[in-house]
Amino acid sequence: MPVYAEYIREPEPQDRSDLELLYPGDSERLINNAAKSKIHLVAGRFNGRLIAAMTLTPIHGGDYQVAQLTVRDITRRRGVARQLLIQCLKDLPDDLTSLCADLRTAPELSSLFNELGFTASGSTWQWQRPTRE
Repeated sequence: MPVYAEYIREPEPQDRSDLELLYPGDSERLINNAAKSKIHLVAGRFNGRLIAAMTLTPIHGGDYQVAQLTVRDITRRRGVARQLLIQCLKDLPDDLTSLCADLRTAPELSSLFNELGFTASGSTWQWQRPTRE
């Protein structure tokens, strides 16, 4: 099940419907914030449908927070979150220097974040972009 990450700024009607399945009652706010560049809304697509999504929120000076990582129930436990994160790490915003994620509400993701090079400090996980040469 190959999942491809893409940044959602102006979703098609089907994408809006898929985002509403992922974020019931909150999808329009996220879409509006992405359109205003307050957040990056990153979605995972499989067979033309959005099956996962997360947000990257600029915090300060190149630091971003990963939040609201969600996968549709029907596709859970198939590596979708892993693929979404890997694809996202390949195409990060140019100004991003580090990512953090608070996993208090999702401790089951700790091993995944560890595998992807994040380091733990309590329930917060941090990732630094490798130095460019």
